[in-house]
Amino acid sequence: MSYITKADHIDTHARQAWALAELLVDHFGGQEEHNLLSDEIMCGLMENISDHLKRIQDINAGQEVQS
Repeated sequence: MSYITKADHIDTHARQAWALAELLVDHFGGQEEHNLLSDEIMCGLMENISDHLKRIQDINAGQEVQS
């Protein structure tokens, strides 16, 4: 995927990380009746968030980043 600006690239990763974080809060936010995600799924979502944040750091540092 090609991005028009550096800000567009950062925005894309930030929006994806935000959506994943909202999912975690909604479904694993300490409410037992809503605790629908397994530990493996929760861990995978957190790793995905971490990956998006790392890509944002790389973009800000001016490093080559694959989308």
